[in-house]
Amino acid sequence: MPLEVLDAFKRAAPGQQREWIQRDFPALLKTLVALGDDGNGAWNLIGNACINNNLYAEAEALYDELIRQLQKQHKNLALPAYYRGIAHFLQGRFQDAYADFKLSRQSDLQTKNLHSPATQALAYMEDTLFPTRETIKQNQQKLVRDLNIPRALGRLIGPNVLRTIHKWNSASPLFSSGISQGGGYFLTLKNARGEIRGIAIDPGYDFFDIFRDLGLGIADIDAIIITHDHDDHTESVEGILSLLAKFNDHNEQHKSKVIDIFGSAGVLLKFHGLLSATDLFGNREINYKLLIPGAEITEVEGVSLLDKYGFTISAKPAHHTERWTNQESSVGLVIHTNIPFRNGEKVNIGITGDTRYEAGLGKAYRDCQFILLNIGSVEKEEGKFLKQHLGMLGCINLLKEARLGKPVLAILTEFGEEFSGRRETISRIIENWAQPMEGSKGRELRVIPADVHLEIKLDDQSIRETETNIFFPYNMIKVDESDPEILKYKFNG
Repeated sequence: MPLEVLDAFKRAAPGQQREWIQRDFPALLKTLVALGDDGNGAWNLIGNACINNNLYAEAEALYDELIRQLQKQHKNLALPAYYRGIAHFLQGRFQDAYADFKLSRQSDLQTKNLHSPATQALAYMEDTLFPTRETIKQNQQKLVRDLNIPRALGRLIGPNVLRTIHKWNSASPLFSSGISQGGGYFLTLKNARGEIRGIAIDPGYDFFDIFRDLGLGIADIDAIIITHDHDDHTESVEGILSLLAKFNDHNEQHKSKVIDIFGSAGVLLKFHGLLSATDLFGNREINYKLLIPGAEITEVEGVSLLDKYGFTISAKPAHHTERWTNQESSVGLVIHTNIPFRNGEKVNIGITGDTRYEAGLGKAYRDCQFILLNIGSVEKEEGKFLKQHLGMLGCINLLKEARLGKPVLAILTEFGEEFSGRRETISRIIENWAQPMEGSKGRELRVIPADVHLEIKLDDQSIRETETNIFFPYNMIKVDESDPEILKYKFNG
């Protein structure tokens, strides 16, 4: 009878064998036990069928029984131990598999079988699997250590500082011949409680890599502001939010961090699937505030932005098409701070975002002492402005409308790589032609091209000199572009 059962099993199609094993495994095992260890081929017939059909627990049970029988008779365990090792391995039980392969090899050595399949299996585990698992473990430990690095804003940057983390614009990677880094901006402000808050603005390509090179981490980012949905302004957002989730899973304080995101309609559509993210306990990790031209943003989730961050936001028009809305739903920004300027004014930071010039656009930035100008490129057609970016003429007209005859520091950003070696000169052209025509002495408009090293103190309007790290008033800084790849900011006393 046992042999008749096995003959029928052997003739069955593979799909039928799987159903048979799942339905009648106890009966099949009983049949094999009745045959005893002399039916080694029958054991392997069903054992291999179990492994071939992904029935690893059944294969393990079968070879457990066979090995028990062979041990009683002091017979060779090499083949059943090897097959049980495979069943253990395919269940992810690697230590059990390793023990089985060692047992199999020991049995083969006793019979002077020098070509044991267990030898290769052990080599796989010792040379590849176990070292890889150890690397994963070390990487996870490093990630947890990195996530738990304390906030370093106060030590590495300080309050009321604006850094540009930006070099070239989005088209550059298509034809880059050198360093091609996008990025964005990073702003630190003191809130009403004297706490330093970190705000990432338009974090595009390489933003977090540059940010990390400064010695900063996810713990230092409290909010993100995004003017539109293009990749050169959003590429690092997903990575930041991924690190936020890992931080909330692994931080030593067991306290969830929440990031506030302020963004356009296109940004909302692009990232809507991520914005409902919660931590392990179901608490929200992200608050989103929609930026629509004309909106005044003074709170988030019922909390005053001045109290929380030390700023409020005015969303301004920007004539630039977003991909996710297919409309000109991009925004410019004015960030209103509590930092004293002069004559009772408070420091306001204008960020044009990507936009073409339209008459009157600069009026939105009349109260700004700092303006970040996204130039994009220079005009390509005679007598025509650019259709999606300010260009050189748009920057000049905007500045004249915004602060003609008043103190202003304009930071020129969003260059194409065609500007390499020419950034300082183009900045001078814009600065000279945006000045009032009458007289030149005592002018307080400066246009300075941005690079990843540019750092501005907002409370005293100073810029850090590249080589000495000393801050000097912005009207005493000159730009050295002798190396077209790297701008240096030098004291010009």
